[in-house]
Amino acid sequence: MKTRMLGAALAIAALSGLLVASPAQAKDGVVDVRVSPSRGKGGGSARAHVDFVNKKKIVLRNFRVRDICPNDNYWVRAQIVWVNVDGSKGYGDRIWRDNGCGHSYNYGTFTHTSTKPIRYVRLQLIMFDSHVNGGEYSKYSGLRDNPYTR
Repeated sequence: MKTRMLGAALAIAALSGLLVASPAQAKDGVVDVRVSPSRGKGGGSARAHVDFVNKKKIVLRNFRVRDICPNDNYWVRAQIVWVNVDGSKGYGDRIWRDNGCGHSYNYGTFTHTSTKPIRYVRLQLIMFDSHVNGGEYSKYSGLRDNPYTR
């Protein structure tokens, strides 16, 4: 009887452990940012699902960029930004979306392996602005924490 109860208790404990999410799963998820167009300014959105593989490697899945516009001929760009544990930043290549008014384009999957441990990841959305010297302005998504660097 004691052996059977002990076996049942061990089986329940093992199953319970399988149902609990690991820390890496808890921090993976969607990052997104959106800006509505206004006079002299372009608008757009960017969205991706971030998967943290380890301290130095991230994977962005379904990286989507959308140009929101009334056929204004303004462009929108998006890029991934990571902040390393030491506070330094890194930037991915800028993804361009020109005059794709209203349609989101899926740029697929991007993988980045850093030389330093990554603390946070976010998206940067860059739009045309005729009122700003240099012609562009940015907005950032919220930060996504890397559970491997906690």
